[in-house]
Amino acid sequence: MEEEYIRWGLGIEVPFFLSDKFSVENNSVAIVGSQITHDSSWAIKYSIVKISRLGTMVNYFNSVIIHGDQIDEEFHHIFHLANGADYQLLISNDYHYHSTGRVRLIQN
Repeated sequence: MEEEYIRWGLGIEVPFFLSDKFSVENNSVAIVGSQITHDSSWAIKYSIVKISRLGTMVNYFNSVIIHGDQIDEEFHHIFHLANGADYQLLISNDYHYHSTGRVRLIQN
């Protein structure tokens, strides 16, 4: 799996970010990244999902919530998942406020 950073941005007009599809090997994938939020108490949710072919259903497999700015030191989280293909990383926030960041996916 490629370990380059994915840059994302959220706001009123773009309330979520969806990565390209990826496969999981060794029953886990890690995310490492940074984020800047409008308010240090607000949170960004990172979820591993699979979306139906027609885009009508989202299956959530695992999520983590990261609060506030994380720019001085990157956050790190490991998702434990079944091996397989067609997973995607969904990044969202509940308030639709402006936030930006970068994240990379790492096979463990």
